[in-house]
Amino acid sequence: MSKSFLTCAICAALLLVAAGALVPAPVDASHKWSTFHWQRTSSAIRNIPVRRFHSAVWLARFNTAMADWRKPAMTKIKPVLGKTGGSSNSCPAALNQITSCDGSYGNTGWLGLATVWVYTGSGHIAQGTSKVNNTYFNQKAYNTVPWRQLVICQEIGHNFGLGHVNTTYTTPNVGSCMDYTNDPDGGAGGVSKNDKSNMHPYAHDYALINSKHNHVGSRFQGFDADSAELKPETLEMPKAVAAYNPMRLSELGTRTAIGDGGRTEQYHKDFGNGFTAVSFVTRAH
Repeated sequence: MSKSFLTCAICAALLLVAAGALVPAPVDASHKWSTFHWQRTSSAIRNIPVRRFHSAVWLARFNTAMADWRKPAMTKIKPVLGKTGGSSNSCPAALNQITSCDGSYGNTGWLGLATVWVYTGSGHIAQGTSKVNNTYFNQKAYNTVPWRQLVICQEIGHNFGLGHVNTTYTTPNVGSCMDYTNDPDGGAGGVSKNDKSNMHPYAHDYALINSKHNHVGSRFQGFDADSAELKPETLEMPKAVAAYNPMRLSELGTRTAIGDGGRTEQYHKDFGNGFTAVSFVTRAH
């Protein structure tokens, strides 16, 4: 069994950067996802609506993940429930919101896919999506509460600007859903009999999110290609970038890195005119 998640970020005038290094990192290291973060225009906690499009089998897992990311330790931003509905294969993004979906996306190679649209220069997230792939979760290996909880927690965590704690499969669980593991609930089935559960966030996840959102900005900033200066974001997202909705590895562009014996890959897609997408993939096995 292996951990299988795909993380993708899109930046519109917006530049997109990879979701984490392809080399193992110490478990106590920062696992921020580049500089990506949501804008806060006041000192108050910013509530981020999370639109839910999940089938019945995912509702308890989604609700648990939302409760985890809403704990008092989240002092700068918090998710709140937005629009709700049944599962949605398209999982359309919405400005200033996160969209969480499940669907039968096919043999894509990934269990989960997280996407954020980011304004270049400021690193402000404009919108995000989190997808979980029922094509794999309906298989015996992944059709368990621990695997479902780990993946949905991690994908939503990516939408708050977190990367992966590490990419090594043979190290003990650190106790975070942002960690890689072969055994999500830990215990005797893990690296050691005392392996921790990786089904929920841990204290360092909350601390990193708070530190990324510890400043207050007055406005979004975008990069103007003609003047090469940061300017208030006024242009609409180009249609080609807004419509980008990768599902399969063949849609991700050029592979630029490979690691962990082929389990992790990085892809680069250049839209031109300052629009780029970089995807971080962990394959299903």
